[in-house]
Amino acid sequence: MFSFSFLPLLALASGALAAPAPQGPPGFPIGGTPGGGRVIPGFGAAAFSPFMNVVGCPVSSAVLSLPTNQTALAVPDGTKPVAIVLGIGTQNYTCTAAGNYTSAGAVATLFDVSCLYKTPLFPRIQDDIMRLPANKRDALVKAMKPTPLHTGDHYFITNPITGTGISPKFAQAANGGAIFTTVAKKGGVKSPSGAQHIDWLQLTSVQGDWASTVFRVDTVQGQSPATCAKAGDTVQVPYAAKYWFYK
Repeated sequence: MFSFSFLPLLALASGALAAPAPQGPPGFPIGGTPGGGRVIPGFGAAAFSPFMNVVGCPVSSAVLSLPTNQTALAVPDGTKPVAIVLGIGTQNYTCTAAGNYTSAGAVATLFDVSCLYKTPLFPRIQDDIMRLPANKRDALVKAMKPTPLHTGDHYFITNPITGTGISPKFAQAANGGAIFTTVAKKGGVKSPSGAQHIDWLQLTSVQGDWASTVFRVDTVQGQSPATCAKAGDTVQVPYAAKYWFYK
């Protein structure tokens, strides 16, 4: 297995870095061995701490926690998790003639968080990421993409069944995205954390074999502004969420 400094987490109250950064400008070490690897400029040791981690931990026994008192989201009988990833990206919207925004899909980079499942970081990792300033969050995503933590990518394509409209697709980073799943919405509920966060969703595969069901949970931000002024204007709203893949 590969060892990496997974994600910088706010650590103002939790102590110093677990491993020294390489010599040079202040920054956050990502990848390589302790004391080595590349540095993200601006991630100072006084404010951030790495979490040394591995990728590809088994998740078949992991249990997804879903909101109670609802029936829209439910793990299908006979399925087990095959992957748990963190998506970091944008929800995209287009202004309509009615003066509100409609969804134009999303784009996100997917990172393996399977090995965080039984750690205190797992419940809050998406919140910690979205607390970062946008420039540092973008730098983090860019720096992590060349590592094995980059599981895949999420984006929208033309609906493969009808040939019209758009459908969400999740494609693995390996083998040029040959392993993928394209999905359709089966159900959704409002985020338990508040209306400022996009809905939790259950998605069913219509094409591909990465998963038969995908859940979007633990969503942070991503909601469009309530109104817009000019039809055709677009907006990209940053968000993070966990995606659980079942098969």
